[in-house]
Amino acid sequence: MIQFTHVFKRYPGNFDALRNINLQIQPGEMVFITGHSGAGKSTLLKLITAIERPTRGEALVNGSNLLRLPRRRIPYFRREIGVVFQDHKLLLDRTVYDNVALPLIVTGTDEREVPRRVRAALEMVGLLSKERMYPITLSGGEQQRVGIARAVVNKPPLLLADEPTGNLDSALSDEILDLFLDFHHHGVTVLVATHDWHLINRARKRVMELNHGELVRDTGAAA
Repeated sequence: MIQFTHVFKRYPGNFDALRNINLQIQPGEMVFITGHSGAGKSTLLKLITAIERPTRGEALVNGSNLLRLPRRRIPYFRREIGVVFQDHKLLLDRTVYDNVALPLIVTGTDEREVPRRVRAALEMVGLLSKERMYPITLSGGEQQRVGIARAVVNKPPLLLADEPTGNLDSALSDEILDLFLDFHHHGVTVLVATHDWHLINRARKRVMELNHGELVRDTGAAA
C-alpha cells in the first residue's frame, strides 16, 4: 500500500522537511503519525497524495512510484485516496449534499448513482437529515463529519486525515475517532496525522513519531 525507502524532502533554502524516511504500511492498517509542530507530519501526507514530490528516495503508494508518476496521471492516482482536513475545506455556498457529491461529479460518476452514494456516506457519519443544510449552519464537529463523508464517498482504499480533531473538544474528537475506527474495521487503510495523544492512546494502533523530519519511533504492526 505505502512504502518509503530512504525518502528525503528538501525545500528551497536547504531545509530538509523529511530525512531518510523508511516505512511500510500494509493494506488495511490504521496508523497514527505524531510529532511536534513542524516535525514533518503534513509534508509526509503531501508526499503520499502527490501534492509534493520526494527530493530523493523511492516512494510507492498504491503501486505507483511517486517520482515517476506523470503529472497527467495524478488526478487518477488521487481517486484512490480520501483526505480529511483540519479546516474542513467545505464550499460554504453549497449544501451538505452538494459538498459530498462533488468528488463523484468531478470523477464522472453516473448521475443516477450519485444520490445513493452521497446519502450512504452521509448516513455513515450521521448527517443524512442535514443534507439540504449549508455548512455555515452546522457545528464544528458536524462540518468535520461532512468533510469525512466527502472523503469516503468514492470508497477509496486509503484515507488520510491531517489533524482532523485539532479544533474539536474531546467528546467530538472521540466521535471522529470512532468513525475512523469503523472505516478501518471495514478494511480501509487509515493514516491519521495528529498530536492528540488522547486519540492515539484510545485507539491503541500503530504509532509513527517524527522529530525534525526523521522517523524516530515506529511501534510496528497495528494492534
